[in-house]
Formats: sequence, C-alpha cells, structure tokens
Amino acid sequence: MKPPPRPPVSLPQWLRAAFTQRLALKASSVLLAVVLWFVVAAREPTEELVGVRFAPQLDSGLVLRDPPPVIRALVIGRPAEILKLSTSPLSIRRPLTSDAPDTLVMTLRTSDVEVPEGIEVIVRDVQPRSVMLRFESTVSREVPVRSRLFVRAPAAGSPLAVQLSPNVVTISGPRRDVAQLRFIATVPDSIAIDTIPHLVDIDTAGLGVIVRPAQVKAIIGRVPLAASSRP
Repeated sequence: MKPPPRPPVSLPQWLRAAFTQRLALKASSVLLAVVLWFVVAAREPTEELVGVRFAPQLDSGLVLRDPPPVIRALVIGRPAEILKLSTSPLSIRRPLTSDAPDTLVMTLRTSDVEVPEGIEVIVRDVQPRSVMLRFESTVSREVPVRSRLFVRAPAAGSPLAVQLSPNVVTISGPRRDVAQLRFIATVPDSIAIDTIPHLVDIDTAGLGVIVRPAQVKAIIGRVPLAASSRP
C-alpha cells in the first residue's frame, strides 16, 4: 500500500519551519559558506588604487617650493599583499640633479614606482602621468673657507699654519650659482706673523652670491717641528 499523501504545506507553515527547524545545521552551513568565501577571496588577485610616497633624490642645491604631489598607483595582487602597503608604501625616488630648471614637468612611469622588498604586487598604472615641480630660485648652504693668505715671516724656523675662524660660511644666491661652489676663499693678502687675529674679507668677486659672515679671523702661528716632520 502506498502511504497516504501528505497534506499540502501552506506558505506560512513553510516560512515558520524555515526559521524554526534545524537551526543549528543551517547556521553551520552558512558559517562554512562564509569561511570558504573569505578563503577563496583572500587568494584571488584583486586590483586597487594605493598611495605612492613621492621622495625624489634631490641634489643639495634643489629645494622644492610646494608640498609633494599626491600620487596613486593601480596595483594587482592578493588582498593580504596589498594590505602590507599601508605600512610599507610604494615610493618614487628618481634622482634630480642641480641643473634642473626652476619649473620641471616630470613624466611618471610605472617603472619609477618602487615596490618594497617582500611585497608581491604588480604596478599596472600610475596617476597622474606627470607632475609639475617648482624649485626655489634662491637657496642657501654652507661651504668651507680656504685661505689665500701669504704670510710674511723670517725664512728660518718651522712651517707656518693659518687657522681660519669660522672655517665654514653660509652662501646665498641663485640656485645654480650656489650649486657650483664647493668652497669659497679669502681675498689674496699678505700679512705678518703675530699672535693677534687678523680680520680677512671673503672674496665674492664675480660669484653672484652673498656670504655670511663676510669676514673671518685668521690666526697665524708656527707648526711645532715634531708635528711638521711627520709624513
């Protein structure tokens, strides 16, 4: 004999059973599905726009007038790898020499973007494709001072030493003129040997820069024979 047919289930009864019967089994199934989805998603490569730190290697004579531009890169990789870029960001460190113009339009390429070691992502694009950099037209920096003094002294005796104070000065002026100077010299002069410091002018003729201080002290003395005889 065939079992008697089950009475039809109404929609309210079906809904009640769906939300009240076998809840533990249904919750386990949903949780397992969510876990599997996260596992698969974490392994699948994805694309995302991330920030790039702009830190060009500037010559000592270059000073940027404006804040670093905002740069982003489109990268592809696993989500876990892309997440690492929040603490170890991508960077652009292209070198720029002192002969760069005051306003420079720099074209950006994907090859300019450096990926930190140990992070596996691929840079697909960089935005924007170019940035405008403006440099200060006048700059200041410190350079050493060299003596061009001739000391009048008796021929006999140990060699003479000229000590300048300060031996470093600050030069200011057009960026390219400042960048070309590796040192600055005193004016050529002839002074006698004594223990009194001599004020000596810095020679700025034809340099196009301002020097501070404009004078240095020159102290003349003899080098001890023991020290002068060393190789």
